Amino acid sequence: MEENVNKTKEVLKVISKKIVFVIIVAVTLIGSFAAGFVYNKQTTPVEKGIEMLHIDRSQINLALDEHNHLLVIDKKSGNYTVYDDSVGVAIFKMYARNVQITQ
Repeated sequence: MEENVNKTKEVLKVISKKIVFVIIVAVTLIGSFAAGFVYNKQTTPVEKGIEMLHIDRSQINLALDEHNHLLVIDKKSGNYTVYDDSVGVAIFKMYARNVQITQ
């Protein structure tokens, strides 16, 4: 009877060591993934959405340079924004359709 109890204790010790090892490995893995997730969230810059601005025609001048880049020039401050040539041509064509030539 006492031998059975000793064998049972030894078997429980071996099983408990394996269970503790598995728990330690699992906690380490989960902690590592959590630390990586938090680090990634902290170091990744937040992307802002596109802001739509309403600008009247009287506030800006539109121009194309020699490379067909669109220039949007603010009349008040003199600041300007340069757009790519394909964007410049497309927007300038849309703007030109709305302009009526008077003689």
